[in-house]
Amino acid sequence: MSQAPRDEMPSIAILGPTCSWKTDLAINLALHLQGEVISCDSMQVYRGLDVGTAKPSPETRTRVPHHLIDILDISERFDASSFMAHAREAEKGIRGRGHVPILAGGTGLYARAFVYGLQMLPARRSLSSQLETQFSSATGPQELRRELLNWAHADRSEVPNDALVNPRRLLRAVEVLRLTGAPPWKHHTKSKELGYACRQIVILPGNGVMRQRIGARTKEMLENGWIEETRTLVGNGLLASPTARQALGYAEIAEFLRLGRGNSLSALCERIVSRTMKFARRQKTWFKHQHPGAKTLNIEDPQTTVRTLTTAILETLSV
Repeated sequence: MSQAPRDEMPSIAILGPTCSWKTDLAINLALHLQGEVISCDSMQVYRGLDVGTAKPSPETRTRVPHHLIDILDISERFDASSFMAHAREAEKGIRGRGHVPILAGGTGLYARAFVYGLQMLPARRSLSSQLETQFSSATGPQELRRELLNWAHADRSEVPNDALVNPRRLLRAVEVLRLTGAPPWKHHTKSKELGYACRQIVILPGNGVMRQRIGARTKEMLENGWIEETRTLVGNGLLASPTARQALGYAEIAEFLRLGRGNSLSALCERIVSRTMKFARRQKTWFKHQHPGAKTLNIEDPQTTVRTLTTAILETLSV
């Protein structure tokens, strides 16, 4: 098979829910195509969130350059606008070295911003701090949801469910609403054509495959230092951080540590798997509907290998 010369090849995006081979696929593609990986994971940007975010190992990152990993302390805020600024800078550098940019990850809004372009929305740190304080009060979450719903009623529109149930999305939506008079999704218009030159591959494992992989990985991470990592991070302020506290699994482990070792490790594992599966289903829904033009690989065979998927993607890229 033949690919376009590297200086003519568009950027590549390997997208999908958690545990869908994205990291390994991006590394394989980078080795085949002389590429560099841009992480599209909202939590891998934080130093210290290593085991629980399944970061590529330091050895792997030496072999294949990765960007947007370990660039922030957990006390710092990160959002789609920050991601876009860092990702475009990384992409420019990769192109300057004559390599292929390969985006890989499952943070849907970041991926869509990279592929289709995203209007940069205003932010004000003093307002976001005020909203975080309000959210932490007993009635704060209800008040912020009501603010969004009141706007939607007046606008005769709807509020996406994710903006109501995800604290980070809720806080950002109200922040943008107060600054601009409309929440973020009213500023993001869908285009019929790609807004940016990027070949998209979306990996969609069946729910059975996904649960098996999430279960195995969660067990492995708990056995390989995730609990101790969480203990250290909680001591450093993770649960009070503006963005990093949303990382999957850490809140459950923090509660496990608070209650003491008498609690069941297997029950902890199941709680994390259950929450991760709910998140992964939302990711699947996002990638099914938010990325027109993507090549979708539906995976129902639990024995599917990274090698097989890599071959299929390389064949797709050669067309």
